[in-house]
Amino acid sequence: MAVGDSEGHSLAIRGTEQGPMPLTWGQGNMWDSMAALGPLSDRLNMSWPIASPADGVGVSEALARLRGLLSRLDIFRASFDTERVRQTFRDEVHIEVRVTEAPAEAVPVRHGYNTQKDPACAELASGAFGMDEPQIRLGLQHVGGIVTQIDVAMSHLAFDGGACRPLERLIRDAVAGARPGADDARPPRTADRAHPLQTADLVAHEQSADQVRRSDAVIDGWLAAAARLPPGRGLMSMTPEAFSVTILRSRAAAVAVEALALRHGVSASGVVVSALTTTVRRHVDRRLSAFLLVCNNRSHPQLTDFVGQTIGNGLLVLPDEKPGAGFAAYTRSLYARTITTYSRARYDCLKWRAALTELTAKGLATDFSYYFNDVRSDRGVWAGMASRLPEIKALREESSVTTVGRRDMGDATLFADLGSDGDELILQVACDDTRIAPADAASALAALEHLLVTEALET
Repeated sequence: MAVGDSEGHSLAIRGTEQGPMPLTWGQGNMWDSMAALGPLSDRLNMSWPIASPADGVGVSEALARLRGLLSRLDIFRASFDTERVRQTFRDEVHIEVRVTEAPAEAVPVRHGYNTQKDPACAELASGAFGMDEPQIRLGLQHVGGIVTQIDVAMSHLAFDGGACRPLERLIRDAVAGARPGADDARPPRTADRAHPLQTADLVAHEQSADQVRRSDAVIDGWLAAAARLPPGRGLMSMTPEAFSVTILRSRAAAVAVEALALRHGVSASGVVVSALTTTVRRHVDRRLSAFLLVCNNRSHPQLTDFVGQTIGNGLLVLPDEKPGAGFAAYTRSLYARTITTYSRARYDCLKWRAALTELTAKGLATDFSYYFNDVRSDRGVWAGMASRLPEIKALREESSVTTVGRRDMGDATLFADLGSDGDELILQVACDDTRIAPADAASALAALEHLLVTEALET
């Protein structure tokens, strides 16, 4: 049976109706973009396949077990009110599950959301999620009625990439018929993995007096930084313009990043941020003073196993590149700042956006239009690649920089996504064509790779 030749099953999910209530801080971070994109928001959908966690589980049993799991978490019953910017957890919703015979040419599943070229997942993720419909779609692939794969697609309003691993554990436990968390040797860092943190409970926590004070302190820090840094573009809203998308694919860069990370005692992501900000300053905007980091906040113990949206932007104020200090000193300094940046990325994002939008309108804000997002699903994928440093010049000959398309809406001068495809480093930049021409973006990515390789070969 070909992908698309399938039958639909509707799972009735029931719970206690709650709301309307405020968005979580993470949902607030995505709200303006999702609302502005509307039918184009499917470009932010996340999808990935999960291999069946147990042999011999039939389709009917898997559907029943998934219904039980989905009924335990209020986020699957969320409905969003675009007029009031509120959410309600309904007492009943229906989640559609597409059941399809697995194609004969199916390839083994590897872990990693948005990294699979799985046609079933791609189809499931196509099309925007309505604000008033369940924010998850599921599929079951089977051979002779026995489940071989679970396909998952999620809206970025309700979920972030960091939710994929805890949600996968829950789905695998459910389909296998295991007690939640029974196979996981790690102690749960939320209250009880059998009773995960509910979104409504997180909303109540974030709206508490103590958390509001903490949030206001972070926002005050942003406003103070906006006043002391050089004036710039401020905070962009989602705007209709031309935004070209250019991609670097490079094994040489992956080798260089891993070698530099080990040499300087920083993360791979930290090395890439250092190279990216250096390159932007040299080739795009020498006055650049700040980068925004997309932080999923799962370093906070309460949110480690939370299934839902936790994203906040972190303000990374760039250190000056001191003459003669070199890339190594800059990288270490910047990495130390990223740790603090992540710790301060928890705040009321709707209030944050309103405050910075007002400052931008007055012309008093610095430039908040450069972003970096690490979307790698496996942060250890390049482990051991530093041993290939002697091959790095040959590997560089295989690299490619390609402008792959154009978007009609965007909210950044430059938005960089760091990903991986096996042992390849993938760095994608979406750039405002009025500020960075596609040819200049391609040149900058080539320069970034050259910088990484040159620094890695320094002894």
